[in-house]
Amino acid sequence: MEIVIRSMKREEAEEVKKIGKRAFSLVEGMFVSKPKHAQVAVVDGKLAGAIIYKITEVQGRKTGYFEYAFVDPDYHGKGIGRKLYQATTDYLWEQGCDSQAALVKDDNVGSWSLFLKNGFSRVGITEIVRQLGVLGFLSQFFCNLLWLAVGMDFYLAVRNETLQSKSGTGRQIGGYLIVNLVLILFALYRIEEPGIFLGAYVGMLAGIIAVGRIAAVPAKRKWQFRLNNGGAGIIALVNFFGGIFPLSGNWYPQKYENTAGFRRDLGKAALAEWAFIVVLTGVSIVFSSTHLIFHYISSIGEIFLIYRILAFYPFEAYGGSRVFSWNKWIYGVMACISVLLIAYMQVL
Repeated sequence: MEIVIRSMKREEAEEVKKIGKRAFSLVEGMFVSKPKHAQVAVVDGKLAGAIIYKITEVQGRKTGYFEYAFVDPDYHGKGIGRKLYQATTDYLWEQGCDSQAALVKDDNVGSWSLFLKNGFSRVGITEIVRQLGVLGFLSQFFCNLLWLAVGMDFYLAVRNETLQSKSGTGRQIGGYLIVNLVLILFALYRIEEPGIFLGAYVGMLAGIIAVGRIAAVPAKRKWQFRLNNGGAGIIALVNFFGGIFPLSGNWYPQKYENTAGFRRDLGKAALAEWAFIVVLTGVSIVFSSTHLIFHYISSIGEIFLIYRILAFYPFEAYGGSRVFSWNKWIYGVMACISVLLIAYMQVL
């Protein structure tokens, strides 16, 4: 099998678009448009994958941005992605880029592990500003859709620079709670008792984190908590205009395995988190007339249950897709219980 990585020809753009739509889920595939620039993988003369990119320039500094990276499902497992990522990274450096950036879903280990192997680091907002400057950060935030990318992390490589990666479970958990506290402030203008609501909201988020970690203990893996910094802009807007939308964060094993056991361990932790929300919401419904905090918990729980049964982008990061990937029957039962509880709350 001969694998050739080269620049896309103009007449190949439509075929690249079709492969991208086939490689992604239905919702994500809708956003893949006809590319202007891409590096493509050609296997035995046939297009088998591509990385769609663009180059932006701010204050004289060029940043190569990976918009989409994909391999045709018929060619998975043949090492094409590894060669495609490496060749594209090298190509963008050759084009004079001072830095390279990408947004990757938290559970898309295949992609983010390849970025790490090619010199990228998973970085936070302060490191983006330190490396790219305020205008460079704003370019990534708005032009490259960091503000909209719910459940995604930002990966960055800078020529001849060692970057400060996001690390430390304690710091990640603290950042997760603090950032969500700041984002929910956009909703407080419509809350009767803001202090009680904030206590219920942060308490539920902290409880979900704790239960997820406890449920992961039997797996006997090394786990870390990861805050996903994408989507803060859309989350702030949703909170302001009437919703409740948390920035996502998840427990993740430090070592990836493409095995059924790995998917089971992720699914069990997500299922335990869902069960915690169900129990807490159910108890709060019973006691909702005794104190306002129970009313707030049940309302928040109802919304969280909706997110947990939507196993597609951009809600994958809230755990439902992990259960679905592990066991579709268990996911079906989970979804039915959630729908019944939500329906019951609507008729109260």
